[in-house]
Parts: sequence; structure tokens; C-alpha cells
Amino acid sequence: MAEQLSAAGGDAPGRPRTYDEIIEDSWLTEEERQRAKADSLLGHMAALLFQRGDTRHVQLLLLVRESVIEYDQDAQDWDLWLEIDPVNYAVFTDEVKSHLRDVFRPVTRRLNYGVDNLLFRETLPRVGPDWRESLAGMLSGERPTNQARRTMPEKPQRIQDNLAFTNAGEQRVYQALKHLQEKELPSEQTISIFPLPNGRVPGHTWEPDLLVTYRGRAGVLEIDGPNHRVRRAMDTSRDHLLRDAGVAYVDRIAVEVIDDPQELLAALKRFLRRLRECP
Repeated sequence: MAEQLSAAGGDAPGRPRTYDEIIEDSWLTEEERQRAKADSLLGHMAALLFQRGDTRHVQLLLLVRESVIEYDQDAQDWDLWLEIDPVNYAVFTDEVKSHLRDVFRPVTRRLNYGVDNLLFRETLPRVGPDWRESLAGMLSGERPTNQARRTMPEKPQRIQDNLAFTNAGEQRVYQALKHLQEKELPSEQTISIFPLPNGRVPGHTWEPDLLVTYRGRAGVLEIDGPNHRVRRAMDTSRDHLLRDAGVAYVDRIAVEVIDDPQELLAALKRFLRRLRECP
């Protein structure tokens, strides 16, 4: 399970490639190979914790925004850095870091990637030359502030209805939901759409791709794609937390569906039907 990356490939049609197949791909650059190794280390750690029943630390690994392998010139060794958004960084206490390092050691030894240490740091915001204007606009409420942690203070590249989107897939799903909202659903029984809202459930701050309300119920839509490091089994733990915190239904849209407007609409209608039928 943990050896499978969501990028399609391999010998069998539709079968996800293993990390070994990806890493050994002669077409990869060294940077891409190191990125795959970092992703593999993180995924194997999460899978091992899940098999042990340690869902608490699996949930913490789901908060990792990026995993990066870097060479330390002074120590002359390779380090795996886990990058966490500042709002979540405080939960990675010394005790948590020590526990995760205890899991990392047998994983890195058995995978034999030559990575020696596990380190932690906050994500560095992407800053553009207009960072002063961007921050001033956000502070005054003149710029989109949903999902600000992802885009701040770099100027968002995709904006619609004064809402910012981090990629084309998120915007297409939003546009399809907006079509249902304005064209197909009656005005007295329509939906509200909240792209990338920052939210808090017990012990964690998360950023669902989309929060949708419909007929007195709240549902979460996530877009599954190549950047989702940990597979469905680990996602289940987060889904349970969201449901325990009042989210009626959690569903996922496969990234392949987004490019087919009819299939995307069908998937969203199915999501709304299941949300409506939730007790």
C-alpha cells in the first residue's frame, strides 16, 4: 500500500507504479528521484504507524506539507526535512519529533536510500516582489483570504468571485459546483461553496479542498491526485475526525475526473445526493 504513488504507470494498465519503479526510471532527473525518495520515506513511516494502530501520529504526518531530502555539507550526510505550516508546527513537540525519529530509523535503514536524519521546519512562504502590497491587501480585506496560508504573500494566480485557488483542478471543481448552485438547483434548496477554508477539529488544523453545505448538512470534498502522499487507509483516520466534528459526509474527486465535465458533474451530483441522505 505505502509503496504505491498515485501517479499512473507500470506494466499493467491503470496500476500505480511502485516507488522502486519510479525511482529507477531513467527519465527522472536527480531532483525528481530525490523527491520520490522523500515521498516514499514519509509514506512508509505513515503506513508503519497505521499498521501499529498509532493513528495519532499518522494524523500528524498528514499535516506535513512537503518532504525534502537535502545534503548537509558540514555533517556530510543526507537529511529528510518535513515541512509543516506555521499554524500546525507547534503540535510537533520534542516528544512527537523523537517518536517520529524512532519510526524513521528502521524505515530509512530498510529502504537503503542513504538518508541519515529526520528534521523538521516550518514551510517558507512564497514571496513575490509585491509582498508589501499583498500583505497590506490581505490585512485590509481587499484580497482573497480563503486558503491564505497556501498563497500568502505571493499574489494568487487563479481568482474567481474574489476567491483564490491554488491549481486549475480546484477551480474546475468550484466552477462545476457553482453551475449546480446557480443553474440546476432551486434557489430555496441550493448549496454554499467554501474553497480551501482553514478549519479546526480537536487537536488539528486542516484545510479541506472544498466545504459544501446543502440542506442543513456540511460535506467536505477532497481532490485526490499525485500530491496526495498517503493512501486511502491513512485518509480514513482524518475522515473519521471530520465526521466526529460535525461534517456529515466526506468524499473524494479523482484528478482524472476533473478533465471530463460530464463525469465531474455526475460525481458532484452523487456527492450532493449522498450528503442529502446523511442522517
